[in-house]
Amino acid sequence: MKHYSKPLSLYEIDLLHYTSVGSDKEYFADALILKAVDKNGINLYKKEDKENLLKYSKSDLELMYFEMFENELS
Repeated sequence: MKHYSKPLSLYEIDLLHYTSVGSDKEYFADALILKAVDKNGINLYKKEDKENLLKYSKSDLELMYFEMFENELS
């Protein structure tokens, strides 16, 4: 599954920095929940998915995070 995103707003950047206080891994999971969409703009993850996302390694979450921002939708 390919991850896409719309650009982060300043509000969303602040929100991620204030809510993801645990670790880089948690930050990546929170960002995916907030911004990851499919090619049609439909959200891929919900808050309920966080526990499952945190089962991925930090490096896998990081790759998913960077992939979604490399594939920004307008």
